[in-house]
Amino acid sequence: MEDKRRRFEALAMPAVDALYRQAMRLTNDPDDAQDLVQDTFERAFKAFDTFKEGSNFEAWMTTIERNAYFNQYAKAKRRPQRANDETGEYDDWDIYDAAEHSPEGLRSAEDEYLDAFAPEEILAALNKLSPERRQVFIDAAIDGKSYQQVADEQHVKIGTVMSRLNRARTQLKRELASYAAARGYLPDGDAKGNTPKGESAEPRGNGDNGKRKGKEQA
Repeated sequence: MEDKRRRFEALAMPAVDALYRQAMRLTNDPDDAQDLVQDTFERAFKAFDTFKEGSNFEAWMTTIERNAYFNQYAKAKRRPQRANDETGEYDDWDIYDAAEHSPEGLRSAEDEYLDAFAPEEILAALNKLSPERRQVFIDAAIDGKSYQQVADEQHVKIGTVMSRLNRARTQLKRELASYAAARGYLPDGDAKGNTPKGESAEPRGNGDNGKRKGKEQA
């Protein structure tokens, strides 16, 4: 155990500054940031045996920290309990592993686009989604769960999961467009909610609900 602790600390200590900077961006509070870093160290040490030697340890740690924060955020929003997860929390290594190694993982072009934004900007955009779309996005895009697993847990059809996820992605891109324009990622004209080429516009108001009356809400 002592040897494991020494090996862990040798890898983890150089990442402290990066972890604290990210924690401050997430919490905007020095005390909360320190608590988040401490929580991250505890989580990472418990999962240390699953770390793949040769992988980027700092990236692994910052992913664990980000997931820890999202877990706390989700709990604060009274996120429904997952049917197959007694803790209601994400599995830190599974998410990192999916992001790094799964061909359909988080490191898609879309996720790299989201990585350009500060966590608080993404959270603000997520909070504007409907509860159904937000939950599907968290489960599928952040957790990396399969469509079938999300459908089973939410008691909906796979098609409904895919529809909600697609609409959530479209809406998130629109919500983040103003940030992208301000940072020079998009022309100013695209910051007014224009939908990316090839994607359908997100319905507003009650028009969407009217068309889906009697069906599952997408």
